[in-house]
Amino acid sequence: MARHIPRLILLLALLLPALALAAVEDGRAVGDTLWVRSYDHEFINWASAHVDTFQLPDHMELYSQVLLRYTIGCPTAPGDCDPWDRLGHLRVIHEEPPGEYTHYEIARIITPYDITYGTANQSCTWTLDVTDYKFLLTGETVLRNYIESWIGGNEGWLVTVDLGYVKGFTTLQPYKVVNLWFDDWMPYGQYGAPIENDLQPLQVDIPADAAYVKMRAIVTGHGQGNTSNCAEFCPRWHSVVAGDQTYTHTLWRADCAQNACSPQQGTWQYNRAGWCPGDKVIPWDNDVTAAVTPGEPAFFDYNVQDYLNLCSPDHPDCVSGVTCTDCNYNYTGHTSPGYALCTQLIFWREDLTGAVDDAEAVPARGVELGQNWPNPFNPATTFYYKLSEPGEATLHLYSAGGREILTVHRGHGQAGTYWFQWDGRDSDGRLLPSGVYFYEVEAGGQRQARKMTLLQ
Repeated sequence: MARHIPRLILLLALLLPALALAAVEDGRAVGDTLWVRSYDHEFINWASAHVDTFQLPDHMELYSQVLLRYTIGCPTAPGDCDPWDRLGHLRVIHEEPPGEYTHYEIARIITPYDITYGTANQSCTWTLDVTDYKFLLTGETVLRNYIESWIGGNEGWLVTVDLGYVKGFTTLQPYKVVNLWFDDWMPYGQYGAPIENDLQPLQVDIPADAAYVKMRAIVTGHGQGNTSNCAEFCPRWHSVVAGDQTYTHTLWRADCAQNACSPQQGTWQYNRAGWCPGDKVIPWDNDVTAAVTPGEPAFFDYNVQDYLNLCSPDHPDCVSGVTCTDCNYNYTGHTSPGYALCTQLIFWREDLTGAVDDAEAVPARGVELGQNWPNPFNPATTFYYKLSEPGEATLHLYSAGGREILTVHRGHGQAGTYWFQWDGRDSDGRLLPSGVYFYEVEAGGQRQARKMTLLQ
């Protein structure tokens, strides 16, 4: 291991001056963040969408990452926060081709239960990585800000949205989003109308220049007092199919009691299907690059665990007081089960126009190593490497001090681009702390290394 430490010290010596000196047109250095405000203490209530146009930065190739900081606060007296947990989302309305407008959801949050206790002095802020949509967040941009608040009057939320553009260069750039299944309310377990009726398989043409393809699902379950207390309080598996690959997870958040937007009143600490009161909704992402072929159509499907709601006015065998406390929905303790579902394909392609790139410090002919994305990251990140000829490739991951924490050996039967995802754990499966780490690929007698940052 000691033989690798001088190499890492040399790498740092080469990288740090370049990072310190590199600057963009506005004078910002690599790693600096330009914050741009869009909505500024916008008063939102009564489930009305606020659509506005904002001037955002140009030249997205100068930025390696885009962050979104979403803040909600309480109106001052005689106003107050809406005391109920409500679904909210931020969408880009994009015109392409001319005259055709498409909504792309880029963030989803759930407002907290009463956080003020009548004092109207509380706020909550969440930061999300929206780099996947940076090509939509440039120039004159139309945003749609919505919170499903039915409170009216002086109660509601003051919403502020800031976008942070992080200076840097990457060899991959996002350039296209395709909405797959997109529905603000999809009934679940309804008698005679299974959810599969709304989740028909799709075929999507994969762009010929796609180098990385991500399938994203932003899904939250709502409704309670039904069979198994679905869909809000029942964990159910969801799966996506891409080509011949299937990816499955359980839609559930088991950490609501650790919510940072607290203390709250009500049942905020109870775990829920994909969301927690007073928190951002975490998308479910899958790298489907290996499951599709650029330039060819690909098959996609979305499936949900079978479920039938027996406590419903739609079910012919439901008898209030016999098979169910009350077959009728009352919009308080017994509400219709369903999902708010947004699924997307996000395409990235190579862009080698960046003027500053870490790889310049460690040139290599037989192997090319791409910058990881996202960076900084939590909980996982992905990077690619290109081989000019078939053979063995060894991936090394190091701590900032030069300790090797993970080694992966791979055999490749042909030249090409390959991907590796790291979940922030060492070779023993232990979750590593926040900090700077280095990853290196060794192939054909050549090595190339880059650095990344883990944020826990």
